[in-house]
Amino acid sequence: MSKVDRFPDLMRAFFYEWLVEQRNASIHTVRSYRDTWRLLLRFVAQRTGKKVATITLTD
Repeated sequence: MSKVDRFPDLMRAFFYEWLVEQRNASIHTVRSYRDTWRLLLRFVAQRTGKKVATITLTD
């Protein structure tokens, strides 16, 4: 698996391991970050013509 393919894994680790477990972030903070990332990924998908599921770190 290349580093680029690890993007979904990195996102999961950020939300579940770092935000929740290490930073003890509230559910509201996690949801806010999640929603912000969703907006960004939709924007990138629109600009690149790719589906959200196929976006890589280099996009």
